[in-house]
Amino acid sequence: MSNNIFNIGVSGLNAAQWGLTTTGQNISNAATPGYSLEKVSYQEASGQYTGSGFLGNGVQTATVTRSYSQYLTTQLNNTTSTSSAASTYYSLISQLNNLVGDPTKGISAGISSYFTGMQSVASSPSSTSARQVLVSSAQTLADQITTAGTQYNQLRQSVNTQLTSAVTQINGYTQQIADLNKQINIASAQGQPPNQLLDQRDLAVQNLSSMVGVQVVQTDGNYNVYIGNGQPLVVGGKQYGLQAVTSASDPSELAIAFKSSDGSAQTLAQTQYVSESALSGGVVGGLLDFRSQTLDPAQAQLGAIATSFAAQLNQQNELGVDLTGNKGGALFTAGSPTIYANARNTGTADVGASFADGTQPTTGDYTLSFDGSKYTLADRATGTAVGSFSSPATSGTINGLKISVTGAMNAGDSFTILPTRAALDNFALSNSSPSAVAAASPVLTSAATGNAGTASISSAKVVAGYTASAIKLTYDSAAGGFTSNVDVTLPDSTVVTAGQTIPYDSSKGLTVTSNGVSATLTGKPADKDAFNVTPNAGGTSDGSNALAMSNLITAKSMNGGTDTLTSSYANYVNQIGNDTNQLKSASTAQTALLNQATSAQQAVSGVNLNEEAANLMQYQQLYQANSKVIQTASSLFQTLLGIFN
Repeated sequence: MSNNIFNIGVSGLNAAQWGLTTTGQNISNAATPGYSLEKVSYQEASGQYTGSGFLGNGVQTATVTRSYSQYLTTQLNNTTSTSSAASTYYSLISQLNNLVGDPTKGISAGISSYFTGMQSVASSPSSTSARQVLVSSAQTLADQITTAGTQYNQLRQSVNTQLTSAVTQINGYTQQIADLNKQINIASAQGQPPNQLLDQRDLAVQNLSSMVGVQVVQTDGNYNVYIGNGQPLVVGGKQYGLQAVTSASDPSELAIAFKSSDGSAQTLAQTQYVSESALSGGVVGGLLDFRSQTLDPAQAQLGAIATSFAAQLNQQNELGVDLTGNKGGALFTAGSPTIYANARNTGTADVGASFADGTQPTTGDYTLSFDGSKYTLADRATGTAVGSFSSPATSGTINGLKISVTGAMNAGDSFTILPTRAALDNFALSNSSPSAVAAASPVLTSAATGNAGTASISSAKVVAGYTASAIKLTYDSAAGGFTSNVDVTLPDSTVVTAGQTIPYDSSKGLTVTSNGVSATLTGKPADKDAFNVTPNAGGTSDGSNALAMSNLITAKSMNGGTDTLTSSYANYVNQIGNDTNQLKSASTAQTALLNQATSAQQAVSGVNLNEEAANLMQYQQLYQANSKVIQTASSLFQTLLGIFN
């Protein structure tokens, strides 16, 4: 009997020792990342049959289990992925917002300063100092725009660098998970769960979730990890590595692709790209979302402002006469649309693109694809088709872009068209000479010196293709109108031949056009009053074309004719600011959700030091009590020995 009591005491002593060991393990790992609370599971040892009933044989330790919830762990991983994506996106858009700054400063102030300088030239067209100030403000504006382009390029490179780093970390985590799958399978074959290895694998999955959104499927004790619609990263003990490679559609950007199974180099045809839609969540998802949803559209929009500015000033300056009496030329250059052939194209086609109207350029980026019968232009950010033209036609105008295809474009081929991205890098002065500003109009208007009425004639306006021929308008009171020495066209498109009477209503005025030159008469003329439109012999004293250029600041040329250059820039800055505030709120909200998910998971798996201190006392008492049982059994045994002695 004493021997049985001794065995029971020893079993209790061992059980208490397991409890003390496990409690100590919990306490020492309370701050260890990924550690799950461990608990000892006890069970009564099998009894021994006797005539008086089953005799107990003490306690045995069945196993040490983790306090673990698959549901809470999955929720924590998903929340980690979402929070990491929001934080990454917010960090990058904050940098862009800081670069853009105040909507009334920077480039907006540069545009306003340039037009103010143009007004000064209009007031003093022969002033060299006024023209030099204008050129200086033009150069300042050009420097601001190219600086913005450099900053965008640096942000794009930063995205590339961070993608490369993220892919390296993803590969590290997935290899760790694959290795742990092998180790866990080997260790589990001995009949007990390898808690430490299981904790390490769960921590690796959580770290992986911070880099990219994943789905985990448990099969035969393995963690199989997938992205997107089932593309594997880990299956059992095998890892499928990723790599950051040059994008096939845009060589300035990096894309994500799978490595070869044996680690060998891949040809372009062998490269298996991962679609951006499959890379949602985590740092990678935040980087790609920032690039496609903010960086690309913002750069295209600012490029469109620069393109429109240059086109408007160039068009108007080319309608004027410079200080030397010559026809004006281009003042600015903003580059041409950038076009990239997809590196996987099999055809021999080239694509060209230009603006149907450079003063109203598109503000997006596009992909032109061919399905064998139809060319489709789609928005690059959303994938939404915006227009098409069918073969055998090889050109068409879509969304303000004149597109032409030369050579053979095979089905499946595509081209990336970036209409305004290059405008920031290539924006510059075409001519820095102060005399190049064509401040004068090619034609002048005047009233005859003998006019007796109160009528007046406006400055002449010209359009491209004008002919600076002389026009003379003479009022005939008896006929109630003017006669012209040349054919003229009225606003309603009525053509009045030379010598015929043009009815005149002084309350409405009269605008006439001839050979691309127009002028407006207002007021009450007297009989025989005459007005002349004559070619300008020189550009030293006339600033009417400079005035027309300065008025372009109020021209609503952007966003379908709803915004001016400065208001469009303000909208561009405000949009980035609004998006930044929204991302800040989203990031804060996701951080709060992550904290909640972490708290919920730790409530089950985390170590509570107060509870462990209580357990420590409990197991200590249990150890002492079982030691007393052994001591008692020993004393009984000694008593029995004493009887026989």
